[in-house]
Amino acid sequence: MDNNEQRLLDSWNNNAKSWTRVIRNQQIESRVLATDLAILETVIELHPKNFLDVGCGEGWLCRKLFSQGIDGWGVDASAELIEAARHEGDARFLVSLYSDLTSQKFGDIANFSCLICNFSILGQQDLAQIAEAGLHLLEVDGKIIVQTLHPIIAYGDAAYTPGWRETSWQGIADEEFQPAPWYFRTIQSWIEEFHAQNYRLLDLREPCHPATNKPISIIFVFERQ
Repeated sequence: MDNNEQRLLDSWNNNAKSWTRVIRNQQIESRVLATDLAILETVIELHPKNFLDVGCGEGWLCRKLFSQGIDGWGVDASAELIEAARHEGDARFLVSLYSDLTSQKFGDIANFSCLICNFSILGQQDLAQIAEAGLHLLEVDGKIIVQTLHPIIAYGDAAYTPGWRETSWQGIADEEFQPAPWYFRTIQSWIEEFHAQNYRLLDLREPCHPATNKPISIIFVFERQ
């Protein structure tokens, strides 16, 4: 694991408690106004019989889908975030690196209808590792659903090219976060990288802020070939 990937992983372990408070107190405006509902609706419209939430954090999306009667599991590399998820009363959460997904056991589920990556593909290697896992864990025509910051607003003053960026986590409630690197991708590179891993783009959505009508995030739905 290179230095940026390790720093990213370490940051989530260090930021777990603060992140859990922020999510459960609904302190990120974009999530409250648009992105939480956008990912939930995208998943439900596909009518999956089950799901794997990859990078599930403290488990909010899993719990929403469980409440809709959809079976599934959540995985995250942060043991503290998985502990927080399990603390809410459900055991369907596992600690796992993305590279180890194919070696995990998910109860009696052998294959999933979809893998969900809600703001959880942050490293350079994450995409390839999740795509590879999908080839083993997804059913025929299974989907990988990705929500991420919209590249138009995420690239800031830097060049619009893929590469590592730094984030300060400033401005999120009153919590203190350890800064972390993250890997920026253009819209084209998202699509090309998944195509190279034997997936095709099935759907693309661009949730917008309801007041400004500017894009907040982008959602890709890729289908296994």
